[in-house]
Amino acid sequence: MAQRQSHTRFHYVTLDVFTKERFKGNPLAIVDLPGPDALDQATKQKIAREFNFSETVFLHGPGSGLDGMSSHAFDIFTTTEELPFAGHPTIGTIFYLCSENNDHHGNDPIQSITLKTKAGAIKAAYNSQTSVSEASIPHDVHIHQTPVPWQSVLNAQPSLSSIGDEFQTACPLVSIVKGMSFVIINLPQIEDLSALAVGGPGLEKRSITWDEGWESFTVPYFYVMVSEDEEAKHMRLRVRMIEPTGGEDPATGSAASGLSVYLALQRGAAGSTYSFCIEQGVEMGRHSDIEVKVTLDLSGHSVKDVVLSGSATVVSEGVLYL
Repeated sequence: MAQRQSHTRFHYVTLDVFTKERFKGNPLAIVDLPGPDALDQATKQKIAREFNFSETVFLHGPGSGLDGMSSHAFDIFTTTEELPFAGHPTIGTIFYLCSENNDHHGNDPIQSITLKTKAGAIKAAYNSQTSVSEASIPHDVHIHQTPVPWQSVLNAQPSLSSIGDEFQTACPLVSIVKGMSFVIINLPQIEDLSALAVGGPGLEKRSITWDEGWESFTVPYFYVMVSEDEEAKHMRLRVRMIEPTGGEDPATGSAASGLSVYLALQRGAAGSTYSFCIEQGVEMGRHSDIEVKVTLDLSGHSVKDVVLSGSATVVSEGVLYL
């Protein structure tokens, strides 16, 4: 133990995000740092590989944010690279910062904070009555000119060869921000989602044509439209995200946001807000519930706001020795 005391120590927690039940949702590690220079990026990458979660957050000390709200900068790493933004790390970080905040007083259950990511500042809030975190996420929505050919999807997922011709169309490539893109793949029924293979070859990079200046981290996002209330502008979807290097992701807030933005723009009611309830992780036994609201501008052709929300729960905490 004396030898350990000579090492630098950092507190960490692990959470399950987009769920209120432990051992469901998407795991996340959060490492508390005293400031942005406490660790270099190479060391953060090593730590992320050690945790081996889909993402790990490195949370810097608080500062001053938007409209006088407290501000918290953080970096997001996968096991292989740093990301400018990701959904479940954002929701998990809001929950971690706010759920046990003893400085929050009064009758108002809503706590507001600012998060700072490499993609930009995020206005965030936590409701202590519902235990739901929400974030008005940064977005620079871009639908690329060249969709991904259906044959490329079929090469990666041969089980889809039997679906109807009306679904065998080229798949849109959508970026929610620069550096974060998704191939949106519409399937007719839940059984097609269940038949998808994990650990296959994945989409060939040569099948993906980004617009100039937009080449980025790109993964496929498969979805089934479970129901749609056109009058209420509300949709329920079931989804899976599978890619060869990371396997299957139980909850992907950035992809859910990208899918929701794409579907809202396809409907295009000017000035309207569309709401989405998205289930993910069912097939891998880690049921996750993701909610997204997309508000279009008065033209109906651009996105005004994207709000991502969900729950989280703490699973473990400890000390990281370096």
